[in-house]
Amino acid sequence: MPEPDFTSTVDIARPDGDERTAEQWARAVWEDAPAPVRAFLRAGWAYLGLRVRRAPGRVFGWTVVESTPETVVLEAPSSLMAARNVVHVDGARVRWTTTVSYRRPVARLLWAVATPFHERLIPSRLRHVAAPASRDDRKHRAVTAFQRRIGNPLLRRLPTQTLLETTGRSSGLPRRTPIGGRRTGRQFWLVSEFGERSHYVRNIQADPRVRVRLHGVWYTGTARLLPDDDARARLKALPRLNSTAVQAFGTDLLTIRVDLG
Repeated sequence: MPEPDFTSTVDIARPDGDERTAEQWARAVWEDAPAPVRAFLRAGWAYLGLRVRRAPGRVFGWTVVESTPETVVLEAPSSLMAARNVVHVDGARVRWTTTVSYRRPVARLLWAVATPFHERLIPSRLRHVAAPASRDDRKHRAVTAFQRRIGNPLLRRLPTQTLLETTGRSSGLPRRTPIGGRRTGRQFWLVSEFGERSHYVRNIQADPRVRVRLHGVWYTGTARLLPDDDARARLKALPRLNSTAVQAFGTDLLTIRVDLG
């Protein structure tokens, strides 16, 4: 490798008891990334002219120049630049160093565009590999992202959809969430699929005064969280379609009762 024109190093704490080799860390950072991230990486490397191709023994297409339990050296050929990633692990730390040497003047411009993405992605992936999200966390993020971007905006427009209006704990503004549940006398019952991680539940904790829209009519009420109630048993008494979805996607079921005014 010629003298580098660019060098960056990311250093993080190694989890207690972690026995992964340097190559296993490199594979986890790249090969275990979500599909959109992997596609972004491949597109970015193509943009930089790096010839990265899948083959046995490579790390996400990068040539393994050296691999020991403590250090792995990865390189990708290019007529524009020479790029190298070195991952080193020891008893307490994991260090990822990237070096780039420009072979043509245009390489400096191309890498200047790529640098901000590189300097965000590598630290983020290392932190994720060091403390991977649990299956429940991944499910929570996926479901809430869908609800926030697609599901809730569409459901809020339906005139017959049941809505729960809370007061934003930070903004103080009304927040309306499509929900499923059932009215029994002067009470309305529902089950939150993510318990106290749900934003509307956190809003209730800050201010229990709520409104519920039932069949197009708004009712004021006071919401109460009931952690001692058997949420799964409660779901059997609520509308079946919504209960099925809550049980399928929920991870921390929590019963909520709204005492209607």
